[in-house]
Order: sequence, then C-alpha cells, then structure tokens
Amino acid sequence: MRIVFRAATVITDVLADEAVDDATVLVEDDRIAWVGPTADAPADEAAAVVDLGRRVLFPGLMDAHVHLAFDAGNDPVASMLARDEQARLDGMRLSARQLVESGVTFARDLGAPHGLSARIRDEIRRGTTPGPRLMVAGRPLTRPNGHCWFMGNEIDGPERARAAVQEEVEAGADLVKVMVTGGRMTPGTDPLRFEVSEAALAAIVDEAHRLGVTVAAHALSTVGVRAAAAAGVDSIEHATFISPEGGDGYDAAVVRDLVSAGAGVCPTLGLAGAHAHPISLDIRGGWVAQLHAAGVPILAGTDSGIPRHPHVGGVVDGLRGLVASGLSVRQALAAATEAGMRAAGLEKAGAVKPGYLADLIAVDADPRSGVDALLDPPFVVVGGRVVKDVAGCAAAG
Repeated sequence: MRIVFRAATVITDVLADEAVDDATVLVEDDRIAWVGPTADAPADEAAAVVDLGRRVLFPGLMDAHVHLAFDAGNDPVASMLARDEQARLDGMRLSARQLVESGVTFARDLGAPHGLSARIRDEIRRGTTPGPRLMVAGRPLTRPNGHCWFMGNEIDGPERARAAVQEEVEAGADLVKVMVTGGRMTPGTDPLRFEVSEAALAAIVDEAHRLGVTVAAHALSTVGVRAAAAAGVDSIEHATFISPEGGDGYDAAVVRDLVSAGAGVCPTLGLAGAHAHPISLDIRGGWVAQLHAAGVPILAGTDSGIPRHPHVGGVVDGLRGLVASGLSVRQALAAATEAGMRAAGLEKAGAVKPGYLADLIAVDADPRSGVDALLDPPFVVVGGRVVKDVAGCAAAG
C-alpha cells in the first residue's frame, strides 16, 4: 500500500534541524519511500493522497518509560490488583490508545503483570488494538518482597536471576527490567539502598545480553546508579543521585562510566508531579543537565501510569521537564525522536527519511518553537496506518 502525505512543512531531522517546506512524503507499507518538495515528487497515480494543508508533519514521539497496567490514579497499584485479568487487559488497551492519540508512536512498557504487556504489544502489531509500537519488559525482576513484588519476578541470587531473565524472554519480553533500588510505591523497600546483590545484577546483565535483549535498571539513588553502571546495564531509569542524607549525591565518576559504556538515562522528569517528589526540580533538573552535558544519551520518558503521570498528554509534560532542566527545545525533541529511539534500541525511526519507519504526527504549529505545539496532535500515523484523524484528512484525500 502506498500513501502520499502533503504538508506545508515536514521536519525531516530534529537533531540536525532539517525541514522541507511545501513537502510530500511517500509511504510504502510501513516505511518512508521518498521525501522532498512537492514540485519534485515522483508521479504515483496508484497512491492514496492525504493533504494535511498548513499543518507541520513531524516524526512520531517516544515515551521510553510507561506502565500500561497503571491508571495514573491516586493508588494505581490497588486499582490494578482489584481487577481481574480481562479488566486489566481492557485498561491497558485504553492506556495504549491514550498514548498513541497523544502522539506517542513508540513506547517501552517497563513493568506489568505476567504476560499482559506482550499480549497488548501483539494486538497492536496485528492491528486489532490501536497503540504505539511497543517494547515490553514483562515482569520486573526484584528481590523477594522488593519494589513492585506484586507484579514482579522475585530473585534471591545469581542462579535465580538467570532463570528469571530466561522466563521473561520466553514469555515474550523485548528487554529486562531490574529494580536495583527500592521504590516509593512499595512499602518496606528503600530507594536509597542497593537491593539486589552485585552477583545477581551481573548475572541478569550477562544472561540478558546472551539472549540478545537489553537491561533497564530502576535506580533512585547514587548507590543504585553506581551499581547499575558498574554492571553494564543499557539504560538507567530515573537516575536520581540521592545521597544517604537525602541530598545531592551527583557522582561525576559514575557518569564517566555511563558515557564509556554507552548507557542511556531516562530521567522521567515531568513538571506535573515535580512538587510531590522529595528532591526539588532544580536539583533533579541539574542532574539531567549534567548528564546531557557529559554525553549521556537522554531518553524521553514519563513513568506514565503512576500518580500524577497520565498517559494522556504525558509525553509533552516530560518534554517540558527536559526543557526546564536546561536542554534546548531541539535537544528535548531529539530525546523523544531519533536520538532517544536509537538509545532505546529502535533503529531507523524518529526521523522522516527514506527507509525509516512511517511513524508520523501532524500538528498545527512548529514544535521547534515550543514543545506545547505537540499537545493533542490531530493526526497520527503508525507504521503507515492512520490511527488518529480528527479533521478527516485521510478521508478527504
């Protein structure tokens, strides 16, 4: 199937700040086949034509840290546990729809009850459920009674850790999530403490890489970030450098290790819930700025599903957080498009170039002038399929 998209402007490469005015994009199946000025477009009478008028066509966005099984209410854990499996799946389908209609065309689900996120991913791939393309971690690996034990795969040593990695991959996981520290949503765990052994963490990374999947590590303190970096994980989630005293424990040596290893950081720093975090936005934003300045790849992500982090529009709030941290608008947008997607393991995506995945959104203003232009995009395409069309552009074309 071939579709021609025409728009007043196409942002082809966010990081390089490249765009084409009065532009045409030719999509064949799920890939972009041609991009350029409409006057130079190849004739293709068999292709459907979608005229987006004065809108700006932009690469689809990434949210590198979501929880489809959580509903973003005051107690999403209790809500999830109160539902039966069918109700959980229905809730996850709603979350997936909300994400994609917010312009998120790629997301990593980093923790859900056994097998459910893989089922939603596969439904999206088949086209039976609207949503972004997904990488899923399945059950997070955690110590006995550790963070997210209620939906986790509990480990108590290196042998059990290897077995847990194998179980999640066999159940369909695209990557592995490990809870290196405790978390604020799980009573009895300590965000300041390294809660798995060095041997178990090393076994997780080794086994995951042997099986060809990456490792995302939840770490809420300097000791956790240090342990995750030393173990060779592929991304660190949150990466808050909280010291044992609860203050600023930024560690430049650890950051140099991250740069050497090529590991990325998903800071999950949005503005909406910043007031409820025990560390101020100024300090957390300072950490993000230092990580970025040091050369650590920054992945845009929101932790959507937890309290005050909705799936609807959360991606823009996350971008606001990156800008508030000192990143330029273009740098923040890069973390949600090609640069961030590459760091998350998705290649040939996040830009409007020949050979890239046809994941696109159309908006009414140029996002390079401000990330709020991305709020509630009226037109979304995933893999060449139109999944949102408020103005009926596809029907009119």
